[in-house]
Amino acid sequence: MPKSTATTEVESPVEEQVHAEEMAPELRNRCEKVRKALAKSGPEDARARYQLGELVKDAMADEEKYGKKAVHQIGLSLGYDEKTLYRYSKVAKAWPLDELNELLKQPYPKIGMPLSFSHLLEIAGVEDGRKRRKYVNQVLKEGLPVRELKSRITAESAPGRKGPESNTVKTLRGMRSASKKWLAQVQAWERLLPAPNEAPPPPELRERYQETLEQQRELIARLQRVSEKLGTWLGEPPDSRERPTLEEDARDGEEAHEVEEAEFHEGAQVEEEAAEEVADEEVEEVTEEEVEEVTRGREPT
Repeated sequence: MPKSTATTEVESPVEEQVHAEEMAPELRNRCEKVRKALAKSGPEDARARYQLGELVKDAMADEEKYGKKAVHQIGLSLGYDEKTLYRYSKVAKAWPLDELNELLKQPYPKIGMPLSFSHLLEIAGVEDGRKRRKYVNQVLKEGLPVRELKSRITAESAPGRKGPESNTVKTLRGMRSASKKWLAQVQAWERLLPAPNEAPPPPELRERYQETLEQQRELIARLQRVSEKLGTWLGEPPDSRERPTLEEDARDGEEAHEVEEAEFHEGAQVEEEAAEEVADEEVEEVTEEEVEEVTRGREPT
């Protein structure tokens, strides 16, 4: 912001003359144009400040043309501190003049005026161009005041955070991918692990298997907490019944497998007995025919 004239030390005519002589001609000319633009009020205010930011940006990029102390001289000439001037230059870097003109054509919802330069100052501090466009849209659609806009930007740019929406999408995508891989791996383990009725592992391997079992139990507990948290976030009602663990699911699967095997063996036994009965009936029929032939006095065929 401009330095307060009440607290700013007034330079003597000699000092002003020294600064004017030290300034490069191009810098002096542009400072005068900016001074006149800043003196105007109304909707052109944002454009006038943008013009100042553009001057600072150009001065920083070309020291040979504007001088090594150009930013300092601009501040002295126009009554701005250097920190503010650097912030203004970010606005000029973020939006070329044609983009700024298009942006200022869109009215701010609450007052019907163009977007304020204070909004642009906050948004210009965001490095990512896509995020800048997002914040501009939020301001124009929601009518965000500068304070609320600043709070959003600060919250989403905090260390370790890149914005709640992008992190959520990235996290869910990773969870889906990992869950599919884990499920496929567990299914492979189910096929490859020895059956419960097989011989237990040798003593030298038992400790490793036991360690693996403990790790799996910890994994189950953590996955359960993640599932509950995800369910709460999705708005699902809490399940009052006790959820089965993977071990219980595996045990249920083994029992179901044993039942299937028992039913299979039972069915096979029934089929075998039925086949024996059919064979006995055939034998009995042949025997009766032989008896009848013998009775008639013929040799059995």
